[in-house]
Amino acid sequence: MRVLLARHGQTDWNAAGRIQGASDIPLNERGREQARRLARSEELAGVEIIYSSPLRRAMETAEIVAAALGVEVIPANELRELAFGCWEGLSWDGIAAAWPEQFAAYAADRRNYAPPGGESYAEMIARAGPFIGRLRRSPGGSALCVSHSAVMRGLLAAERGIDIGESYKIIRLPNGEISALESLI
Repeated sequence: MRVLLARHGQTDWNAAGRIQGASDIPLNERGREQARRLARSEELAGVEIIYSSPLRRAMETAEIVAAALGVEVIPANELRELAFGCWEGLSWDGIAAAWPEQFAAYAADRRNYAPPGGESYAEMIARAGPFIGRLRRSPGGSALCVSHSAVMRGLLAAERGIDIGESYKIIRLPNGEISALESLI
Protein backbone atom coordinates (compact mmCIF):
# COMPACT_ATOMS: atom_id res chain seq x y z
CA MET A 1 0.00 0.00 0.00
CA ARG A 2 1.20 3.51 -0.77
CA VAL A 3 1.26 5.59 2.42
CA LEU A 4 1.00 9.36 2.41
CA LEU A 5 1.57 11.46 5.50
CA ALA A 6 -0.12 14.83 5.99
CA ARG A 7 0.38 17.31 8.76
CA HIS A 8 -2.77 18.74 10.32
CA GLY A 9 -3.84 22.29 9.53
CA GLN A 10 -2.72 25.26 11.58
CA THR A 11 -3.84 25.94 15.15
CA ASP A 12 -3.56 29.12 17.19
CA TRP A 13 -0.63 27.52 19.04
CA ASN A 14 1.15 26.83 15.72
CA ALA A 15 0.66 30.46 14.75
CA ALA A 16 2.07 31.61 18.10
CA GLY A 17 5.07 29.23 17.97
CA ARG A 18 3.92 27.23 20.99
CA ILE A 19 4.70 23.52 21.38
CA GLN A 20 1.47 21.49 21.30
CA GLY A 21 2.54 17.90 21.81
CA ALA A 22 -0.27 15.90 23.39
CA SER A 23 -2.29 19.07 24.17
CA ASP A 24 -5.57 18.82 22.28
CA ILE A 25 -5.71 22.13 20.41
CA PRO A 26 -8.33 22.65 17.63
CA LEU A 27 -7.70 24.05 14.17
CA ASN A 28 -8.07 27.76 13.57
CA GLU A 29 -9.75 29.14 10.44
CA ARG A 30 -6.49 29.13 8.49
CA GLY A 31 -6.03 25.48 9.49
CA ARG A 32 -9.48 24.60 8.18
CA GLU A 33 -8.67 26.34 4.89
CA GLN A 34 -5.39 24.39 4.71
CA ALA A 35 -7.39 21.17 5.21
CA ARG A 36 -9.80 22.14 2.41
CA ARG A 37 -6.83 22.87 0.12
CA LEU A 38 -5.25 19.54 1.12
CA ALA A 39 -8.50 17.79 0.16
CA ARG A 40 -8.15 19.18 -3.38
CA SER A 41 -4.58 17.91 -3.80
CA GLU A 42 -4.01 15.71 -6.84
CA GLU A 43 -1.62 13.63 -4.73
CA LEU A 44 -4.64 12.25 -2.87
CA ALA A 45 -6.14 10.67 -5.99
CA GLY A 46 -6.75 7.01 -5.22
CA VAL A 47 -6.69 7.36 -1.41
CA GLU A 48 -9.03 4.66 -0.13
CA ILE A 49 -8.84 5.27 3.62
CA ILE A 50 -7.61 7.87 6.07
CA TYR A 51 -6.00 7.11 9.42
CA SER A 52 -5.67 9.99 11.85
CA SER A 53 -4.18 10.87 15.16
CA PRO A 54 -7.09 11.16 17.61
CA LEU A 55 -6.09 14.71 18.58
CA ARG A 56 -8.70 17.27 17.44
CA ARG A 57 -6.42 19.20 15.08
CA ALA A 58 -5.59 16.03 13.15
CA MET A 59 -9.10 14.54 13.26
CA GLU A 60 -10.68 17.76 12.01
CA THR A 61 -8.16 17.91 9.16
CA ALA A 62 -8.82 14.25 8.33
CA GLU A 63 -12.61 14.70 8.44
CA ILE A 64 -12.47 17.65 6.03
CA VAL A 65 -10.35 15.64 3.61
CA ALA A 66 -12.46 12.49 4.04
CA ALA A 67 -15.68 14.38 3.28
CA ALA A 68 -14.20 15.66 0.02
CA LEU A 69 -12.84 12.24 -0.98
CA GLY A 70 -15.81 10.18 0.22
CA VAL A 71 -13.66 7.88 2.38
CA GLU A 72 -13.65 6.76 6.00
CA VAL A 73 -11.47 8.16 8.81
CA ILE A 74 -10.12 5.70 11.35
CA PRO A 75 -8.54 7.09 14.53
CA ALA A 76 -5.08 5.63 15.18
CA ASN A 77 -3.41 6.28 18.55
CA GLU A 78 -0.08 5.32 16.97
CA LEU A 79 -0.18 8.59 15.01
CA ARG A 80 -0.68 10.90 18.02
CA GLU A 81 1.90 13.61 18.50
CA LEU A 82 5.06 13.20 20.52
CA ALA A 83 4.30 14.13 24.13
CA PHE A 84 6.44 17.09 25.19
CA GLY A 85 5.38 16.90 28.86
CA CYS A 86 5.82 20.11 30.85
CA TRP A 87 7.24 21.87 27.77
CA GLU A 88 3.82 21.95 26.09
CA GLY A 89 2.39 25.42 25.63
CA LEU A 90 5.83 27.05 25.56
CA SER A 91 8.01 28.26 22.69
CA TRP A 92 11.42 26.72 22.02
CA ASP A 93 13.02 29.91 23.39
CA GLY A 94 10.85 29.67 26.50
CA ILE A 95 11.89 26.06 27.02
CA ALA A 96 15.59 26.92 26.62
CA ALA A 97 15.22 29.70 29.20
CA ALA A 98 13.20 27.70 31.76
CA TRP A 99 15.05 24.36 31.43
CA PRO A 100 18.51 25.16 30.03
CA GLU A 101 20.17 21.87 31.07
CA GLN A 102 17.29 19.70 29.88
CA PHE A 103 16.99 21.65 26.64
CA ALA A 104 20.72 21.24 26.00
CA ALA A 105 20.38 17.48 26.56
CA TYR A 106 17.42 17.41 24.16
CA ALA A 107 19.32 19.40 21.53
CA ALA A 108 22.30 17.05 21.85
CA ASP A 109 20.22 13.86 21.44
CA ARG A 110 16.72 14.53 20.14
CA ARG A 111 16.17 10.86 19.33
CA ASN A 112 16.64 9.53 22.85
CA TYR A 113 15.98 12.42 25.22
CA ALA A 114 12.47 12.73 26.65
CA PRO A 115 11.36 16.13 27.97
CA PRO A 116 10.24 16.05 31.64
CA GLY A 117 6.92 14.17 31.67
CA GLY A 118 7.12 13.53 27.91
CA GLU A 119 8.42 10.91 25.52
CA SER A 120 11.45 10.60 23.28
CA TYR A 121 11.45 10.42 19.50
CA ALA A 122 12.67 6.82 19.89
CA GLU A 123 9.58 5.95 21.95
CA MET A 124 7.29 7.67 19.45
CA ILE A 125 8.94 5.93 16.48
CA ALA A 126 8.54 2.60 18.31
CA ARG A 127 4.74 3.08 18.23
CA ALA A 128 4.30 4.88 14.88
CA GLY A 129 6.88 2.97 12.80
CA PRO A 130 5.34 -0.50 13.14
CA PHE A 131 1.87 0.92 12.39
CA ILE A 132 3.12 2.49 9.15
CA GLY A 133 5.04 -0.68 8.34
CA ARG A 134 1.86 -2.77 8.67
CA LEU A 135 0.00 -0.35 6.41
CA ARG A 136 2.72 -0.53 3.77
CA ARG A 137 2.52 -4.32 3.73
CA SER A 138 -1.29 -4.28 3.40
CA PRO A 139 -2.92 -4.96 0.06
CA GLY A 140 -4.57 -2.00 -1.54
CA GLY A 141 -3.89 1.30 -3.21
CA SER A 142 -3.24 4.34 -1.04
CA ALA A 143 -3.80 5.44 2.53
CA LEU A 144 -3.46 8.90 4.02
CA CYS A 145 -2.21 9.26 7.59
CA VAL A 146 -2.99 12.64 9.13
CA SER A 147 -0.58 13.33 11.93
CA HIS A 148 1.82 15.86 13.42
CA SER A 149 5.22 17.36 12.69
CA ALA A 150 7.25 15.33 15.20
CA VAL A 151 5.65 12.05 14.10
CA MET A 152 6.24 12.86 10.44
CA ARG A 153 9.79 14.07 11.15
CA GLY A 154 10.63 10.91 13.05
CA LEU A 155 9.25 8.64 10.33
CA LEU A 156 10.86 10.58 7.47
CA ALA A 157 14.22 10.76 9.26
CA ALA A 158 14.10 6.99 9.84
CA GLU A 159 13.21 6.40 6.19
CA ARG A 160 16.07 8.60 4.99
CA GLY A 161 18.57 7.29 7.54
CA ILE A 162 19.28 10.69 9.04
CA ASP A 163 19.56 11.92 12.61
CA ILE A 164 16.51 13.64 14.11
CA GLY A 165 18.55 16.75 14.90
CA GLU A 166 19.89 16.87 11.34
CA SER A 167 16.36 16.48 9.96
CA TYR A 168 15.45 19.93 11.30
CA LYS A 169 17.89 21.40 8.77
CA ILE A 170 16.51 19.57 5.71
CA ILE A 171 12.91 18.44 6.28
CA ARG A 172 10.22 21.12 6.16
CA LEU A 173 6.74 20.15 7.35
CA PRO A 174 4.26 22.99 6.81
CA ASN A 175 0.75 22.65 8.17
CA GLY A 176 -1.66 21.00 5.74
CA GLU A 177 1.05 19.53 3.49
CA ILE A 178 1.74 15.97 2.24
CA SER A 179 4.87 13.82 2.36
CA ALA A 180 5.05 10.41 0.69
CA LEU A 181 6.92 7.50 2.25
CA GLU A 182 8.87 5.54 -0.32
CA SER A 183 10.18 2.87 2.03
CA LEU A 184 10.10 2.54 5.77
CA ILE A 185 11.33 0.53 8.70
